[in-house]
Amino acid sequence: MKKLLTCVLALAMILATGVPALAVEIGTTMTVVNCNEYITLREEPDTRAAALDRMPLGEKGMVFLGEADNGFWLVSYEGQTGYALAKYLKPMGTFEGKRCDPSARERYNFNLFLSNFTETGFLWRSGCYSKAAPPDTALLTEFAVNHCWFNRQSRIEWAEDQYFNGNNVRLPENQIVPIVKKYFGETIKPNHKLAYIDYRDGYYYWEETGGHTSDGFACLTGVEQLDDTRFCVAFNIYGGGEYWDNDVCYYTAQQAAKAYPTYDGSAYYGRAVIDTGDSGASDRSDWSLEFIAINREYD
Repeated sequence: MKKLLTCVLALAMILATGVPALAVEIGTTMTVVNCNEYITLREEPDTRAAALDRMPLGEKGMVFLGEADNGFWLVSYEGQTGYALAKYLKPMGTFEGKRCDPSARERYNFNLFLSNFTETGFLWRSGCYSKAAPPDTALLTEFAVNHCWFNRQSRIEWAEDQYFNGNNVRLPENQIVPIVKKYFGETIKPNHKLAYIDYRDGYYYWEETGGHTSDGFACLTGVEQLDDTRFCVAFNIYGGGEYWDNDVCYYTAQQAAKAYPTYDGSAYYGRAVIDTGDSGASDRSDWSLEFIAINREYD
């Protein structure tokens, strides 16, 4: 029996690296420097913590997600999120464009599009998605399942008692490919080996007893236009575990903070690159996600 988990743990943001606070933006790519052979990616910001992976000297592509205690940075590397000593990491590229001021409708579109990813707990393991990397079919399949649960309830089938192994809901596999294509612009073969979702004979199964529990909605804090169709957006996340409807996507970050005063959105934030296609910022009809990094950890 497997269950969908949506739990949130705030990240510590205490700087102990000698680098000025906010000197590195979330989503910045890094390279490994100043070591003999490799550095270690660890579960916790501690040299005694369990090792997740080794990152060799000169390795590129890890993504900065946040600062932590004891001189460590939180990074995403090959589908894993962990901690590495900042003194061995050198910031490389980030996204820079022309600052723009979206209209109320454009802000709504950006917020609603991004909320499709924040509400589902997308990136709860990896912390980062990039279309430039080989597709993580498990990550994208899980997104499609969760997206149906939150936004396409008519596609969900319920058992009168249960299907098997304690599972009482299921989703047809044929829903996966069109959802991934719509939101990511990628065509994948659905992954059948998911962490908290069972698969059998063309259906994804899980146990659901508590109804919808959203991980929050996105609210813009800044927008930069990179080229004719691509925008880099910074956002905070509010309302995790609380009820909200799409009207909150009209909020500015200040309005969202006032409406959800018990939820510190400034502690949960991210950066994304969205390709708006021919429709532009005023119409979400052919948008796709190119990159996203979120400063959040999940237990």
